Amino acid sequence: MVSFFRFLFSKAFVINLLIALVLVCGGVYATLSYLDDFTLHGKTKEVPKLKGEFLHKVDSLLAGGEFTAVVADSLYLKEVEGGKIIEQDPVAGYEVKQGRKIYLTVSAYAPPQIAMPDLADMSLRQATTILETFGLEVGELTYKPDVCANCILEQMVDGKKINPGKSIPKGTAIDLVLGQGLSNELTDVPYLIEFTADLAADLLKAKYLNVGSLNYDETVLTAEDSAAALVYRQIPFYSLEPTIPMGSAVDLFLTIDTNRIIHSVNPTDSL
Repeated sequence: MVSFFRFLFSKAFVINLLIALVLVCGGVYATLSYLDDFTLHGKTKEVPKLKGEFLHKVDSLLAGGEFTAVVADSLYLKEVEGGKIIEQDPVAGYEVKQGRKIYLTVSAYAPPQIAMPDLADMSLRQATTILETFGLEVGELTYKPDVCANCILEQMVDGKKINPGKSIPKGTAIDLVLGQGLSNELTDVPYLIEFTADLAADLLKAKYLNVGSLNYDETVLTAEDSAAALVYRQIPFYSLEPTIPMGSAVDLFLTIDTNRIIHSVNPTDSL
C-alpha cells in the first residue's frame, strides 16, 4: 500500500497524468471544433425570397451556395403561369443554418388528367356535386323534350359528347343536356344585383339558367377588378314568377363602382 501511494506521487506518474489530460482535452477540443464546423454552429443565413419567381431562375438566385432548392410538390392553378414558385419552406427572411434545403411548391404547366364521371339520369344538383368532387365545372345548360324533366341526358365538351371514363383535364367545363319534360317548362329569374359573376352563375344554375354576356363597365381594368366586380344590371330582370324557359341566358352588367348599384327591390324579398 505504501509503495502504491509512493507511485501516485512519483514524478513519472504525474508526467504521465499530465500527458493523458493534455491528450483528452485536445481530443475533446478537436471533436467540438469539428462538430462546430460540420453543423455550422452559430452560422446562419437569411432565407432568400423564391416565392413568385420562376423555377429556372432559382440556380442564379442561390448562386452563393448557402442553400439548396428542392421541388417538393407541384400544383396546377389556372390563374398562375406554369413553372412559377407558389410556396417555399422555410419562408423568406427566416434565419437558418447554411446548407439548409429550401422546399418548393411549383405551379404545374398543365392540369392533371381525370376520368370523366357518368352523369346520365342524375338531377342537375347531383351532377353539379359530382363534377365539383372531380374538379370539373358545370358548363352551358341546354334542354330538349324528354319525359324525365331536369334529368341529365347528355354530357358534352366543346359541342361533342364525352363518354364516361374518358381522360380530360381537371377544370374542364362540362356542358349538360337536360330533359325539359313534356311541356315547355318555365323558371323564375333570380335577383342578381350586387353579386359577383361567379355567385350570379351559381344562382342561375340553381334555376336551370345560363350566364349570357358579361358586360364590364369602364371601372373594370384588371383581372382582379373582374373578379371583384358586382352586378348592377341584369337582362332579363328578376322575376318571382316563372317567366322564361329553362336553359335561357341572363346577361350581366358589372362594375366596381358601388354608386352604380341601385336596388329596385329589397334583396331579402328575392330570397
